[in-house]
Order: sequence, then structure tokens, then C-alpha cells
Amino acid sequence: MLNPKTISFWSAGGSTGKTSLAIAFALALRKHKTEVVLADFKEVTPHVHKYFGIDLREKSDIYEAMENRQEVIEVVKRHLYKKQGIWIFPGVGLEDFTKFEEKHFSAIIEVLKKEFDHVVIDTSPGIFFSSTYASLKNSDLIYAVLLSNRWSLEDTAMMIDFICNRWNVRKNRFKALLNMAGHGEIDQHTVERILEIEAFSVRYGQKYIISDADRIVKAAFLDNDKAEGSSSPIRATERVKSLGAN
Repeated sequence: MLNPKTISFWSAGGSTGKTSLAIAFALALRKHKTEVVLADFKEVTPHVHKYFGIDLREKSDIYEAMENRQEVIEVVKRHLYKKQGIWIFPGVGLEDFTKFEEKHFSAIIEVLKKEFDHVVIDTSPGIFFSSTYASLKNSDLIYAVLLSNRWSLEDTAMMIDFICNRWNVRKNRFKALLNMAGHGEIDQHTVERILEIEAFSVRYGQKYIISDADRIVKAAFLDNDKAEGSSSPIRATERVKSLGAN
């Protein structure tokens, strides 16, 4: 898909480096001279706000506005912070997550889509939260992040099959990101053969993840740049202060 507007980073399990990749991707995408928002939809234990030094605030005002059928655009905007050239929508923490349902997360995504050129979402792993359902249903492009071992590959294959068949998410929206941290049992070609989707390998460590995110952004948007006659490649020079595996 050329120029996807809403891009989700998802994984079957935790500790895949998904959050780090979502942050690096959003910063790389910013160099495309577009307005980018990074939304943390990792319920209960959101982490994006910690990378950028933002306090996590409760979001009961968003919930109440939606339940009372009030205008939510300005309420959502109150929870946006600009850091390192991109906008951040911090996650829903332990205090609020029991209130929020799929309809609330979908409504937040719709607001962000109207306000920004691109919405990058860090989702909860697995298939167990309403925010995950809302993110994947509303995304044009979904990056499935997995580790380079067969258990991670098998879990990813099983859950993508569930998402496509039970949630009616088209498989052509998925691409795989193989995190090569540690000793890898599987490679990029194995992932593509098993999952039957395009895959990219990413390397562990800050200096690698930035350049790999830049490469992934180019793969997602380069065709669109050529169609528009752009001669300038997308380059990510911003550095995230601390990138770990989340």
C-alpha cells in the first residue's frame, strides 16, 4: 500500500522490541516532512511516555466525553505532547484500562487520523485487549514483530491466522519484522515462507535500530515518493536516548 496513514506495531508475545521499533519508525517517518503522532495503545503497562519523559495522566475525561456523546477532539488534544519533532499520545494505564472498550480506542484513532498525516500505534501484544482489536482493525499497515526463534514464529503465525479469520483483518496489511537479538534459529526467508508475508530483519542495539527503522520507512513510502517525483530520500538522524526491548 502506498503511503499508509495508520501503522500499527504488534507482536504475538512480549519482549520483542516492538515499542523500540515503533518509536524509531515514528522518528524516521518524521523526516518525511509529515505530521506524525505516536499513540501508545499498550494497555495497563504503557512505556512510550517513559522514553520521552512524559508523565502518565489518567484519561477518564476522554471516556466521559465519549460516553456523554460530547465532542472529543479537544479532549484528546489535551493529552498530546510534542517531543523530538513528533506528537505523543501516552497510554491508558492501570487506573483507566477497565473502562475503555474497543469503541473508545477506535474513536481516539479517528480523531488522530483527522489531525495528523500519519498515526503510528504501539499496540498491546497478543489478542487479548480491546485496544489491540481497535488498532489492527483500523490500520492500513501492521508490522508483526517477532524474535528469531521457532516459538515466536509459531505463535505469530497462529495469531495472524486468528486475526485474519476472526477479526476480518486482511492479511495483505501485515509485514513481519524479525528482531535478530541473540542467537537466531530462523532467518528472514523462513519467516516469509511460513507467514506468507513480506519480512524485514532488524538488528539489536540503538545504532542499528535507527538505521533499520529508516530502511523500513523507505520500503513503506519510497514508491510513493517516486510517484510524487521526490528526489530526496527519507533519512532518520534523530536518536532516541534509550532503546530497549519492550
